[in-house]
Amino acid sequence: MTALLILAASIFTGIGTYHLACAFVDVPTARTSKMMLLARKQTGAINENLFDVYLTKISEKLTPLLHLDPMKRGRLAVTLNIAGIPLTPECYTMKAILTAALIALAGLPFLFIMPLLVFLFFGLAIMVWFAVYYKASDIVKKRKKLIESELPRFAVSIQQSLAADRDVLKLLTSYRKIAGPHLGQELDITIADMKTANYENALLHFQNRVGSTMLSDIVRGLIGTLRGDDQQMYFKMLVFDMRQIEQSNLKKEAQKRPKQMQKYSMLMLFCILLIYVVVLSVEVVSSLEGFF
Repeated sequence: MTALLILAASIFTGIGTYHLACAFVDVPTARTSKMMLLARKQTGAINENLFDVYLTKISEKLTPLLHLDPMKRGRLAVTLNIAGIPLTPECYTMKAILTAALIALAGLPFLFIMPLLVFLFFGLAIMVWFAVYYKASDIVKKRKKLIESELPRFAVSIQQSLAADRDVLKLLTSYRKIAGPHLGQELDITIADMKTANYENALLHFQNRVGSTMLSDIVRGLIGTLRGDDQQMYFKMLVFDMRQIEQSNLKKEAQKRPKQMQKYSMLMLFCILLIYVVVLSVEVVSSLEGFF
């Protein structure tokens, strides 16, 4: 009876502590949060879960405790901006630390039961920290790869359009109609910057946001066009080089396919051998029955 009372008191104390903590960090109730997430989903916003919302709110409250190096903070701020993550560098870093800390704390109850599991949880916490912290970098790398895959077609379009018109803004606007989602988003920003500010600065900002050497070559040619240079031969050579790079990348992808298909080939070989073994076994058993 005493044990049940202690258990009930612990449960109610935990619930009370949870609600006090939510009130302290100004976190809405679970029902309110669900309704807010449902409304965001209906409006086409990014899909989130309650744990992520609570963790972000707590991280925002704890950001004054974290001080980042100015250089690292600047790089992380640029990465978060490109990745489309609406968090400050301090909040993003604190969120990664809290996620790893929660997993590490989950392993502490096993300290007196199975101590080896504690090390497993600690290792898992470190892996989760790296996964959460470098998530923005991974998004930027994937986005950059998708944009670079479209750049050869972009360069071809510029080369063909320069024969008739040297208006850079018109070139970008016409290609925007057929551009992919990621490059199209960058072109929207660049076109808006060109309409409201200096053309060269807008193109340089476009180059810095993506951070691609291939795009830097294209921007260099466009800036030359703005300055009155004839860049048709430049883009002709650039298209040739980009096609060579594209073919090289396709060959690398093709070389990876055999390794991916190897396990399926081994499975097919095993099935074929199994068929032969079954047939031979049936024939051997039938032959042995003739002797007896």
